[in-house]
Amino acid sequence: METHTQHTNVQANPPRELRAVLHIFNYDGELRAKALPHVNIERQSINWPAIWRNDFGGGHAAAVIWAQAIWCDRVETKSDPFDRAFAMDHPLQFVCLEALAIRWGLKK
Repeated sequence: METHTQHTNVQANPPRELRAVLHIFNYDGELRAKALPHVNIERQSINWPAIWRNDFGGGHAAAVIWAQAIWCDRVETKSDPFDRAFAMDHPLQFVCLEALAIRWGLKK
């Protein structure tokens, strides 16, 4: 049974892969509105099919592909995130690189 301390710790210090995905999804209002509602921080789960039901432009879709690859530690989509990276603007590309650094423990 989860104690209050464990519950609080998950919210205060989520695992790196979750922090990395949240870093990408907090990039702008569109990603926050379309992706964040499908992230359950308490359960450390992400409803990817629900996220993909949204209509994303090329750059945002590429960012979601990166987020899913970071979350799963492998590419789960038909699209290659490296090929799609060029659809993102430079600030979003940088956010995805920061997310990789978070996942790998190189950045807090």
